[in-house]
Amino acid sequence: MSEPEIDPASIPLLFPDPVIEFYLAKIDRATIRERLKMSVDERLEALQKQGNADAAAQKALVREESPPWPPKKGTINMGVDPAWFAEARAVPLLVPDPVIEAYLEDVDRSLIRQALRLSVPERFERFNRLVRGAHALRRASKNDRR
Repeated sequence: MSEPEIDPASIPLLFPDPVIEFYLAKIDRATIRERLKMSVDERLEALQKQGNADAAAQKALVREESPPWPPKKGTINMGVDPAWFAEARAVPLLVPDPVIEAYLEDVDRSLIRQALRLSVPERFERFNRLVRGAHALRRASKNDRR
């Protein structure tokens, strides 16, 4: 006798996802239920009213000139500017993702570095050779079937 299929949504997460939790806190489920009871035209009218109200509220927030502080940042050259590295390190991962960690074990980073050293035309030529080889394999497998 086969076991009943488990609903994936019922399985608790190992780590609560902070992004999902953030958006779940902002969902107004009562409004969603009320909107689902409306017809399509009524929903469209309600969305139009909400959009007009949001636009009116947004106009009140718009400023004509930018504030003097903080100063605007210029473009950052990631290869040279040490500030970029400091900003990147300042944003820690909230929790290590076990799926990503499992895949990273099988990644050969030396091959990635080697590919990144190639110029764009060299990358296209390498890809072209790969596609030609794939087509040759397909033709060979068709000939073997006959």
